[in-house]
Amino acid sequence: MPFAPKELIVKRLVAAHEAWYDVFTDYEFAGRTFDAYCEFHSHGEKYVLVKRAKLWEVNAHEYLFIDALDHLDAGTLDSYVEFMETRALEKVDPVPNHMQSSLSLVIVADRVDDEAKRACRKTRFRKNFALGIRGWADLRLAVVDIAGHDVVTNGAGKEMKASLEANARADEEADGHKEKGSIE
Repeated sequence: MPFAPKELIVKRLVAAHEAWYDVFTDYEFAGRTFDAYCEFHSHGEKYVLVKRAKLWEVNAHEYLFIDALDHLDAGTLDSYVEFMETRALEKVDPVPNHMQSSLSLVIVADRVDDEAKRACRKTRFRKNFALGIRGWADLRLAVVDIAGHDVVTNGAGKEMKASLEANARADEEADGHKEKGSIE
């Protein structure tokens, strides 16, 4: 099934994250402008009888950068990955209760070179804070190739693939405009 135009895919991704994430469009950070940026924070704790008797407390975060391009080659992908491993990593605050942060990057492109797809699959990045005592950060990377009708992820980004494929479909049902069985 063909994929929708990149602008529509970005719009769908933003809409899919609005309920749970803080969402910003045309987001500028560290000298780069992204089509969208989504931020999620989760807090969990366990206590006995009263809240003052806390057993543990953890925080998890996701920082999702979304960008649309006409063409993605390996050099451009490398510059995005370098940005995520250095500048986007600045978003992570490894306070004592920090458990895990995901630095996620989704690139939606009209065309993607095979070399860029290979580089995406091979990309690995994990940063441990205080030998893991203050948690870690992983890079989740996904590339949507509109011309190739393909979504490629790295190992950490595999869980994003099904959602990205569903939001990339060109059919009207993926956009929510047409109910099954309806007649126009």
